[in-house]
Amino acid sequence: MSNLRWQNNSHQKFLDRLSSLIISEMASGRVSLESIASEMFITRGQLTRRVKAITGLTTQQYAMQIRLNSACKMLSNNLDMLISEIAFRCGFEDATSFSRAFRREYEISPLAYRNKQRFK
Repeated sequence: MSNLRWQNNSHQKFLDRLSSLIISEMASGRVSLESIASEMFITRGQLTRRVKAITGLTTQQYAMQIRLNSACKMLSNNLDMLISEIAFRCGFEDATSFSRAFRREYEISPLAYRNKQRFK
């Protein structure tokens, strides 16, 4: 039982570090899984296998979740920020790809999501 707790703690630390690196990469305007793996001192393949084993998601899916969760927070908390600016800050190259990914995940456009949050 204690071994399982240690594994869970180890997994959580790994995911916390990964999430932190994804968020810092977002600030640069582009999320590079190669540079994240390098920062974690593992190969991209090792990163992919470990994320899949822990979360059941690919590394790209996990990174997209982090990026879109950050976008939701920005849409809710920064009502005057342009959607294109939020897209860029979350590591998307343009508002179109951001809107497409957002709609695919939440089945609502970023603008509709913001408006819905505004009236809560």
